[in-house]
Amino acid sequence: MSEILVRAEGLRKVFGKEMVAVDDVSFTVARGQSLAVVGESGSGKTTVARMLLGLETPTSGTISVCGRTRSGRAGSAERRRRAREIQIVFQDPYSSLDPLQRVGDIVETSLAIHNRLTASERRTRALDLLEAVGLAERHAGMLPRQLSGGQRQRVAIARAIAVEPQVLVLDEAVAALDVSIQAQILNLLADIRERTGISYVFISHDLAVVNQISDTALVMAAGRVVERGPTAQLLSAPQQDYTKTLLAAVPRPGWKPRRREAAAGRSPG
Repeated sequence: MSEILVRAEGLRKVFGKEMVAVDDVSFTVARGQSLAVVGESGSGKTTVARMLLGLETPTSGTISVCGRTRSGRAGSAERRRRAREIQIVFQDPYSSLDPLQRVGDIVETSLAIHNRLTASERRTRALDLLEAVGLAERHAGMLPRQLSGGQRQRVAIARAIAVEPQVLVLDEAVAALDVSIQAQILNLLADIRERTGISYVFISHDLAVVNQISDTALVMAAGRVVERGPTAQLLSAPQQDYTKTLLAAVPRPGWKPRRREAAAGRSPG
């Protein structure tokens, strides 16, 4: 049996007095597994991701990562330990990268916090990591604003894997990218997973993307899990109407958007 790296049991998150964002959500993630958490905006999937990282505290329920229960506030040493176990890549890499720091320095900063390396070793390792995510040495001297969206997301991934985490949470990590760039990032993530055995928790609203990145999936609506199972099975034979609706929204080959005037009924004027 594969080692369980993430175990969430009965997660519930209530904001204020009545806003239930997550309600009784449970799942596990094994070593090397890729789990997708799927749902529309407001389904609670990002709140689940934030609870895994300790950015939100569950109202009730438990989370363990790498065999250790996550609870309460952590000191600096504990935060560093947790960071070596689980990392996150956000949807908008530009807002998560220091705009005044050059790309090489961004990766080196992550290495400096979590590794005992000399300055020369950090520089070499940073360049190796950038190469591993498909960036060249020249990119190390650039600022985030000088890169494309896809390149910035590669930097965010390089920074995250610099820590050598066992689990990587990807919160809508390709949602803002063009389809061709999405494919490149998904292929990159598949390569990293095959090479390192890292586990993924992939948060997404897009079932087409989920099909390319995950082994298993759970579908959330209004804070609750409405369906779960192997991704291929869930997509080929969904049982719940909500899942069927999400699947119906995925563009098919040959799909073309309607012209705006046609969609509007060509109102006179």
